[in-house]
Amino acid sequence: MADIPYTIALGDPREAPKGKVPWIEDDGVLGDSALIIEHLKTKHGDPLDGRLTPRQHALGHAIRKLVEESLYFVSSWSKWAEDEGFAIYSAELFAGMPKEALEYVPDMVRKRAVEKLAAQGIGRHTRDEIHAIGEQDVEAFGQLLVDGPFLFGDQPTSYDASAFGVIGNLKDGPFPSPVRDRIRNTPNIAGYIDRIRQTYFADLT
Repeated sequence: MADIPYTIALGDPREAPKGKVPWIEDDGVLGDSALIIEHLKTKHGDPLDGRLTPRQHALGHAIRKLVEESLYFVSSWSKWAEDEGFAIYSAELFAGMPKEALEYVPDMVRKRAVEKLAAQGIGRHTRDEIHAIGEQDVEAFGQLLVDGPFLFGDQPTSYDASAFGVIGNLKDGPFPSPVRDRIRNTPNIAGYIDRIRQTYFADLT
């Protein structure tokens, strides 16, 4: 979105500075999406967010927390805890693993992931409660898409990038859930995700 040249490389998240994606190599290795964004703003300027008012930044911060600290974990729960979601995810995640390892590694990794979701909090709820939380997040986000094609008018911001990273994966991902259905059936959200994907990530679809 900011026209910063980049290349995509695959790596082991366990070797990332925070032990998870995303991370970048740019004047060193840096992890965490918020820290990466701030680093890129410092190095390359702020063509996306520089025009925003303090109030818009505050609202953008709240939106980022909504999607990254709540809706993200609802999405993660569908992949790891739901049997149907895990069957889909594990087929991709453990593709190519030796047969003998497949007998125990997926269950071991799944158990750890589910324990982390319980520690975070989302995994302590019932299935229906988790889906309700996700649908409430989606409803709130939809109510905020009122100013234009993007969150804050005609031009995208880093907050749109954050929202797309979570909501786009939910909408277009293979993991079934009432939350995914709510996103797909909410025209302004579905159109928003499709617009960003077609504009910036058409080569990856």
